[in-house]
Amino acid sequence: MRVVTPTEMRKRLGEILDAASAGERILIERDHRPIAWLVSPEDARRFDEDKEAKIARSLAALDRLTELSERIAMEHAPPDDGLTDAAWIQEERERRMDRIDGLPHPDWSQDDD
Repeated sequence: MRVVTPTEMRKRLGEILDAASAGERILIERDHRPIAWLVSPEDARRFDEDKEAKIARSLAALDRLTELSERIAMEHAPPDDGLTDAAWIQEERERRMDRIDGLPHPDWSQDDD
């Protein structure tokens, strides 16, 4: 989001209009107080959208999220090894402890002096 003053707007109108038509939202401020937004026609249509169209658009977005969630669940399904999450974590801890126990331990009782 770009913030411009009315003076800057007059000086660089063409550039600012190009940016807005490309989808950039531009806030126009006077004395650090917002006075207007400059947005693309597509964004402006959303402001005028009726209640039913907003609901339909929101429901369509939720449907897409549900489909994505189902696809991710299928593509990244957990292994079917009969273990609960807690049992898997316990087994993993035991495996790690076995590896740690198998490592050589330094003899801390001897002094290097």
